[in-house]
Amino acid sequence: MKSVATFLMPIKPKFAYRIFTGIKKYDLRKTLESKPPIRTGDRVILYVSEGVKAFMGEYTVGEVIIGPTNYIIKVLSRNPASGLSNEDFEYIKGSPLALAMEVVNPVLYRKPVDLKSALRIVPDFKPPLRLQRIDDYEPILVMVINKARTSS
Repeated sequence: MKSVATFLMPIKPKFAYRIFTGIKKYDLRKTLESKPPIRTGDRVILYVSEGVKAFMGEYTVGEVIIGPTNYIIKVLSRNPASGLSNEDFEYIKGSPLALAMEVVNPVLYRKPVDLKSALRIVPDFKPPLRLQRIDDYEPILVMVINKARTSS
């Protein structure tokens, strides 16, 4: 049985909206690794940046595609169901390698965890600047998951 890894990932509000509404089916990232640590079935928790500054939701990683940026653009631009726009492709241009993660089962949390709340529990917490693996026992992960699952 394969263990599921959890990652924190920053994302701009407009792209998060497109994921949570089901429009965006792939998320693109610049990478320098030919074998990134993320795999099908892993969980990505989205930290929505800019004016929001909160953990808003998550998704399960489906298909993982990695390769030269031009290859990723070629493959995904042929698939209108990918939900990607020229703005998405512009983000990865210039990077030697790119990573495309299929977004499966996006979940918008009932109670997002804002940065101020996170800092009260983990004063030295720094929001992720890129895709960042996090261990299951990390206080920030426990807080996000526990608060996200409460209904009141």
